[in-house]
Amino acid sequence: MNMNKQQKNAFVIVPEGETQARWLQDVLEQEGEVVKADANSIDRVRQLLDLTGSQVVFVGLSSQNLRQNIAFIEDLVTFKTMLLVIAVADHADNELLLGAMRAGAREFITSDTKSSEVLRLLHRLQLRAPVASHTTDKRGRITSLVSARPGADSPMLALHLALAAQAQSANEKTLLLDLGTPAADTLTYLGINAPYDFTDAVRSLRRLDEVLIDTAFAKHESGLKLLALPENHNGIGEVTSADVYVLLNVLQRYFSNIVINLGGVPYSDFLNLIVNNSDTTLVVLEQSVPSCKQNMQLIRKLTQGSTDTSSIKLVVDHYLPSLPPDADNLARGLNLELLMTLPSSGMARLKMMNSGESLFKCAPRDPYTLAVRKMAKRLYSKQVTGTSETANNSLIGRVKAWMRIG
Repeated sequence: MNMNKQQKNAFVIVPEGETQARWLQDVLEQEGEVVKADANSIDRVRQLLDLTGSQVVFVGLSSQNLRQNIAFIEDLVTFKTMLLVIAVADHADNELLLGAMRAGAREFITSDTKSSEVLRLLHRLQLRAPVASHTTDKRGRITSLVSARPGADSPMLALHLALAAQAQSANEKTLLLDLGTPAADTLTYLGINAPYDFTDAVRSLRRLDEVLIDTAFAKHESGLKLLALPENHNGIGEVTSADVYVLLNVLQRYFSNIVINLGGVPYSDFLNLIVNNSDTTLVVLEQSVPSCKQNMQLIRKLTQGSTDTSSIKLVVDHYLPSLPPDADNLARGLNLELLMTLPSSGMARLKMMNSGESLFKCAPRDPYTLAVRKMAKRLYSKQVTGTSETANNSLIGRVKAWMRIG
């Protein structure tokens, strides 16, 4: 479920183990957004229910943890009396069934239940449930940049898109969220030291407000705020998908535009969740065979689930129009809309990375700088509309044609 787009169903799952989690995600992914939470954090689950407006929670059960499972269900229905709790077990067990129903679960299912039966049960329960009183406040616009290969291209573009968005909307706040690999490159480019990082923000979720954002987040002289992963990545393993979901929602209350660098981040639930909640996702690649092949694989994984493919656009960096494949053929082969091509401008980029100044200052008339300004106007001056022409040939077939694979 994209927090900015038309509201779809949202389901919070609290599984007992990864097997249950994968099964529930497979069953529910076409019905709406599936947000996984940890049973150890009832507060986080409550936050997710408030943020998503979800009326359905799937809670995993096991014989080993039955007492904790029952207490968790009781806490949920006490917090929200009309909540639809569906208990999930790996196998039929009378003790689990009775314990869950006594605690307040509406239904009991096992992980070998057919998907069609689960969905029929779900639809029947939803028809009986009262209409959710979920209010949608004004939310900031999220633009994510993904690339299958780590490097300087994605952080360079993310940084300058964010700076351009801030300049175009001086009265509105823009945030650059740098979650790419290598870590915190955007801060390094600008010579900014930021003791407060992404993992600190996750730990501070309960008290994350405008005062903390103004005082703790790194700030560029343009007014742009920056938040990045720590360079050593300490603590990132403790961050859950639920944490990321809640943090994005909170940040959208305070920023009109959020640009997220995800360059070099491999496909994962973490990446999928952010892309799914982005208004626009830019795939940044080059004309080279390795770049196109790896990004094609990433795009295929992203579009297998519930991601809105019309929100994914193509950016061809270091573009050489005289060499094949050209940008239009690349876009058709990947079945994506071509948003922009960017020139190499190697000297300007190197000067920027070593000077601590943005290209808007050190190379304002460089073709790359001008192209990024043009891209920002397309993204932030008006809503990007239209979808790419449907490719007549298959994605794999067209890319194979010029890569000479197989």
